[in-house]
Formats: sequence, C-alpha cells, structure tokens
Amino acid sequence: MSYFILDREFAIRLVFFLGILLIVAVWVMVSPRRVLTSSKKVRWFSNLGISLVDTLFVRLLLSITAVGMALFVEKHQWGLLNYLELPGWTETVFGVMSLDFAVYLQHVLFHAVPAFWRLHMVHHSDMDFDVTTGVRFHPSRSFYPWASRSE
Repeated sequence: MSYFILDREFAIRLVFFLGILLIVAVWVMVSPRRVLTSSKKVRWFSNLGISLVDTLFVRLLLSITAVGMALFVEKHQWGLLNYLELPGWTETVFGVMSLDFAVYLQHVLFHAVPAFWRLHMVHHSDMDFDVTTGVRFHPSRSFYPWASRSE
C-alpha cells in the first residue's frame, strides 16, 4: 500500500469530495431537474453544515477510521485478498465492487431496521432533492462500524 496516499488520505478524500460536489452543484444550478419548494441557500447551508458536523464528529471522536482499520487488517494479513494471488488491477476491481456491495447492504439495513431507519430519516427528511441531499446524514450513525462515509 502506498504510504504517500495513506499519509494524505484526508486531503485526497476532501479534494475529491469537494471537486465532485462542486461539479454536480454547478450542474444542478445550470440545469435544474425540478422546481424547489424551499430556499436553496438555506437548504444548502443546512445540508452542508450537517455534513461538516458529521465529518468533524467522525474525525475527532472516532478513533478507528476506515484507513486505520485497513492498516490494522493489512498488518495482521487478514482478508480474502491476502490469501489469493491476483494481479493488482483484479484486486482493485474486486475491492471496489466488494465495498460498493457493502454500502448497498448497509443502505438496505438502514431502510429495513427501525432503529437504523430513525438515523437514516435525516437523509430522507430533506424537503427538496438535489446535490446536497446526498451528504445529509445523522452524525450518530457513524458509531455503527459498517456505516460508510461514501453512501
């Protein structure tokens, strides 16, 4: 694993997140798909504020991050990919597909289990739907170890 990337994980994730959010936000402003029922300025401030609090909560209060867990697992040689000898590109594709499937299962659980649904409702309670709805999540959902930051 490249320590260059691991040492800069937060900055890399932030640049990708903000870059993609900006591209989609501009797209939403240039070509809206529906008429909004509430102020975009107020909603965006609220939704992005919730996302900021959520991110700070996760970064400051939770000691085990996805990267920390990945380093721990790598150090102990756990996981299926440590036992298979596959080309790097195959491992990458398998890893991305596996993580995407895990996020999908997590989303199904958040809809199906009443206790999880109460947390997930924050995401669905937005009165309109646009780019900022996708980053609106309840901070306490981060206590669940399978809760992904990239849903």
